Amino acid sequence: KSSYPESALSNWFADNLIRAAEAASGRKVDISIGNFGGIRVDMPEGDVMVDDIRSMFPFRNDLVYLAMKGSDVRAVLDFMAKDGFQVLGGVRVVAKDGKIVSAEVGGRPLDDDAVYGVATISFLLYGGDGLYLAENVVEMVDTSVEIYDAMLKLIEEDTAAGKRITGRADGRVVILDDRD
Repeated sequence: KSSYPESALSNWFADNLIRAAEAASGRKVDISIGNFGGIRVDMPEGDVMVDDIRSMFPFRNDLVYLAMKGSDVRAVLDFMAKDGFQVLGGVRVVAKDGKIVSAEVGGRPLDDDAVYGVATISFLLYGGDGLYLAENVVEMVDTSVEIYDAMLKLIEEDTAAGKRITGRADGRVVILDDRD
């Protein structure tokens, strides 16, 4: 079940956004940013059908690769700490009282001067869910691959390889106060 600030399904989606963006863009991706509103239903137990994936990801959003400065990634995380977290991958965040206490990418503190590869969806580029991820980017590549198609392809690859389609909440987003 998708729940706040993270869930097995939202983490599965975030982790697979990274995989899909790397495959579609040919670039290294460190972080993914999706949105809870873009995941419409839960993953079913047992066999996953094509209709299940279409129901999960019904919107026609493209998979987008961004190269972002760490300071801009931090600004996005700070906004989320105040406004509400969205789906995150590749990053571990601790927030308290609407502020970021810590943020790590790849097990290391977020570096404001570094440039990170970010996987996202076109909806979040220019104001979707209050995010403007396209602002100040170093590079942007719209892969023209719809999220539905990207997720379906990864599920087919994993299924063919005998891998289970599974995710888990892992503490990547921790909120140390009572605010929701």
